[in-house]
Amino acid sequence: MNQPQPIRILLVEDHPIYRVGTRLSLNYSGVNSVVVAEVEDVKSAKSYLDQHADEVDLILLDYFLPDGNGVDVIHHARALNPKAKIVLLSGEIKNKTVVSHTQGLVDGYLGKDADPETLKAELTALFGIDGDDEEKQYRISAKADLSAREIEIIQLCANGMSAQQIADHLGLSRRTVEVHKSHIFEKLDLKTTADLVKYAYDAGLVAKN
Repeated sequence: MNQPQPIRILLVEDHPIYRVGTRLSLNYSGVNSVVVAEVEDVKSAKSYLDQHADEVDLILLDYFLPDGNGVDVIHHARALNPKAKIVLLSGEIKNKTVVSHTQGLVDGYLGKDADPETLKAELTALFGIDGDDEEKQYRISAKADLSAREIEIIQLCANGMSAQQIADHLGLSRRTVEVHKSHIFEKLDLKTTADLVKYAYDAGLVAKN
């Protein structure tokens, strides 16, 4: 039986601290997801979508951006990938102007202070996630004593990223990623990256083709 593919997320947010916070909330939510890219403005979001729109399942989008607003990204995304879900992740969700400009264009609204459980509930509703699948991931984490960061690194390894690519993606040093991998190998009693990839598929942390 094939496991569901992780929700591939494009995070559009100009404040680094909120990007980090959102990524941590996603990790701790237990939702089977991976942030495939983080961008900080409309131009970068459009550029990424021009090349990778079909590889995005969900866009978490701030409304106010340095070179425009979320509506510019929404229209561009809808033209390239109408199936992608868009959630406005903003500190302005109670702003009547923001809501009026985006109503009917997005699939949901979340405050930037949304906790992991709120985020999980939103994604579960949007993607029809089976709660049993999410509980399975929690059990995998608990059994092996894996942290949310370690699970994220396992998923990225299984998706073909090198240690340097993972480091760049997560804003870490390569050495830090290698240390995380070493801890993962020890906890799972694995020897090679190929073993780790096999574990990720067997455990349902990534989708089988």
